[in-house]
Amino acid sequence: MTRTLTFIGHVSIDHVETVNGENTQPGGAALHAAVAAKTLIDNVLLVSAIGEDYPYREVLSLFPTRYIKASKLPSTRFRIRYDEKWEAKYLEASYGAGVRINSSIIPSRALRPNSIVHLSPLPPARIKRIVDRIREASPKTEISINAWIGYMKTRRNRRILREVAQKVDYFILNDSEAKTLVEADSLSIAIKMLKAKTLIVTLGEFGAIIASEESGVQMVPALRFPVEKIVDTTGAGDAWCGAFLASLQLTRDFVKSVTAASIISSIKCMGWGSSRLLNLKFKDVDH
Repeated sequence: MTRTLTFIGHVSIDHVETVNGENTQPGGAALHAAVAAKTLIDNVLLVSAIGEDYPYREVLSLFPTRYIKASKLPSTRFRIRYDEKWEAKYLEASYGAGVRINSSIIPSRALRPNSIVHLSPLPPARIKRIVDRIREASPKTEISINAWIGYMKTRRNRRILREVAQKVDYFILNDSEAKTLVEADSLSIAIKMLKAKTLIVTLGEFGAIIASEESGVQMVPALRFPVEKIVDTTGAGDAWCGAFLASLQLTRDFVKSVTAASIISSIKCMGWGSSRLLNLKFKDVDH
């Protein structure tokens, strides 16, 4: 049986401003992750909701479009500005059709043993309902979650995310998010406090820390990849998740998966949005 890698989350219209100029482009965490995964494997599903006004249908045609629901609501839109240090400021966030992303739109094709369902950032209560739905329908389907610091502002949301982290197979977040989630000043303390089957803390260009019940805590350095010029970092973390999970599905090797994810995420940053990944295809992870 062919394993499926499914990405659930936002597909958006992004207006991005950087030191290199500005661009309006297809975006959304689930789309960035799915495009990155598609560079390594073919059996990728994108599950989302868009408005009738969504203009980037050619990008969506990379995936089976019947899992991308059309809504009469306007498409999700983000307006993001980056400073010289590539720190993002969200000037506008209009979720529109994104509110239609819930447990009812999970396709049965995604719920197969040994397949992986990845949940891109969504409100924690909604994430919990989706996780419970998957666990009830297909206990052997692996679940991955990518957390986002924007959903950690309230004590209730932090509590829900910590609970969900214990229910899924892969809980992915960066170092700032890990510390925020448990309200710790030290990353090492945060890693000890966070309970997850496999906790993955991304460290940007330095790689990732992986803490699992089976192998303990290990630091996996990233392979240095020469980036000629950083054009746009929007979705870099999402692309990392997509490439990591695709690599893991192929190899079951954390070191190779972190290496591949770091390289593919770096390539993404060399162009606007995911443009540099759209026509990119690797034979396998070693390639």
